[in-house]
Order: sequence, then C-alpha cells, then structure tokens
Amino acid sequence: MKIGLWNIDHPETASGSKRKQTRFEQISDYLALANCDAYIITEANAAMTLHDYSCALSVESPFKSSRRFYGSPNIYHQVAIYSKEPIDRSEVFDPINGLQTTVGNNDHSLVLYGNVITIKDQWSKTSDFNYNDRLNQQIEAIRNLPRERTLVAGDFNLRLGWPQKLSAHNSIKAELGADGWSWPTEERQDTVQHVLHTRDLNVDLRFDFSVKHDKGRANGLSDHPFVEISTSSANKANT
Repeated sequence: MKIGLWNIDHPETASGSKRKQTRFEQISDYLALANCDAYIITEANAAMTLHDYSCALSVESPFKSSRRFYGSPNIYHQVAIYSKEPIDRSEVFDPINGLQTTVGNNDHSLVLYGNVITIKDQWSKTSDFNYNDRLNQQIEAIRNLPRERTLVAGDFNLRLGWPQKLSAHNSIKAELGADGWSWPTEERQDTVQHVLHTRDLNVDLRFDFSVKHDKGRANGLSDHPFVEISTSSANKANT
C-alpha cells in the first residue's frame, strides 16, 4: 500500500484571498496527482475533498490562529485520513490530536493512526496541557494500538538535532522502541513528520522537499515535505 503523509498547514478556501485559494487548489491537485492508496494529513481542512476517496476526521480542532480564515466551508482538524478503500474508524483517547482507522479489507487491511504531538496548548487560553503532556498521551495511545499491520504517521513537533526536544526524542525511542515499534525517521534532522510501524511491516520512505517553503524560493505549498510511505510484508509482495 502507498500512503502519503503531509502536514498541509491548514489551507484555506473562500477567504477572498487569491493567494490562499491558489495554495488550497495546488495542494488538492498535488494529492490527486500523487495517487496514493491513502493519505494521513495533519493540520487538515474538511473543505478539502479528494475524488474517489473516503475521509475520516479527528474532532474539530479548538486551536485557532488569528491569521487563518475559518469561515464556511473551512473546518480545521488536526488529522484527516483519506482512503480509496473502505475506512473503519476506532475510538481513541485523544480525539483532537489522534485518529485511528482500519483501511482495506481482510488480509489487505492496515491500521493507520495519524497524530499530532501538538505545541498549540501554549497559545490556548482554555488548556492547561503542555508539550510533555501531549507527548505522554500519544506514547500511551500508540502503545494501545494493534501490534500487527499498523502504521503511525504524523507531526511530532520534534526532530533529531533540536536540543530542546532531545528529551522527548529519547522518550519515544526508549518507550516505544522497547515496546517493539520500528521508527524509520528516528535520525532524520530535516522534518518533524515521523513514521512508526509494527515489525511485521517493511516500510520505504520517499521525501519530496519541492513542496516545502524555502527561504530561497518564493513558492512552496507547506512548511513540510510530502512523505510517500510504501509498505510491504515479509509474507507478501504488497500489503
């Protein structure tokens, strides 16, 4: 199965801004052209529909920015999962920052868990949580996922090389690594988007940085690269 991972920084439509509308449409076009079997999208907008895909969404996000337009039809969600195959949704502990689904049928199904280890509580007047609270919540949520044919992907708001997040990085490595999870993005220093998976899956990653905003370029669709995740099994050619 080919799965796309991307933080799209909540693109906006119908805001009256030509620039924002163009970005919204270009992101939608990029995803259509990538033609993945499923997508795990963070900082998503319910207004973005993909032809021939079903969609599941985390609970509407309470984290709002004064720089964004939230008028109809825009609805901001921390996580969206799109799939060409049927989606079966499961309950999760933190329905704002996590979304668990099973996509596909029978032997070809995969459990997909999309998440954000958010830093946005620091700007919220209604939340007493901090990053470490959210980190611990997500570590516990991942521990409770099925231990076969499961892929976790999302925005962890950390990468190797950030001294201020070294403790969080070590916690994920120690607690989830010891719990049997593989972490192929563990040593990457160029993205805060991460992938974890159960050990019965083989995972290959391809990064497209051409979509990322760059100080040397005027273009760019997001602050994050697009990640193509190809999964395979030791028992079968493709999952």
